[in-house]
Amino acid sequence: MHVLVTEAQFGNAERIVRRLREQGVRVSTCHDRVGYCRVLGPGGRCPLDDFTGPVDLVVDVRGAGDELTVREYGVACAVRAMRDVVVVPVEAGVPVTVPAGLRNVVSGLTEEQLIERCRRGPRVQAAAVDGWAGRPEPPA
Repeated sequence: MHVLVTEAQFGNAERIVRRLREQGVRVSTCHDRVGYCRVLGPGGRCPLDDFTGPVDLVVDVRGAGDELTVREYGVACAVRAMRDVVVVPVEAGVPVTVPAGLRNVVSGLTEEQLIERCRRGPRVQAAAVDGWAGRPEPPA
């Protein structure tokens, strides 16, 4: 499984990235070590454009707050690329806050739910048949 991780604030995702890698998950990040979007560096490429090892899931690690930060713009890229996106809180036990503009296209998970989902591997993309290609089910 290939997971792309972004975060609201620098360092938010460190623990989750470590835990995912311990589970054998291939993890890429939206930003390099100094905080720049991977596309903006010389010869840079976005992990969403990797067709040989495509991203199965995009994870946004964030605290409270209803506004996307600049470090979370990878979520918008992922939605445009029709990838499944989940939001996970920075701290265990803290409620997941999904930004208002994304509530119909991303899901909220706890850290433990994320780890379990990755343990199971990528979902069968049956949703592609009905046009939702990897996105959460539309609201009823």
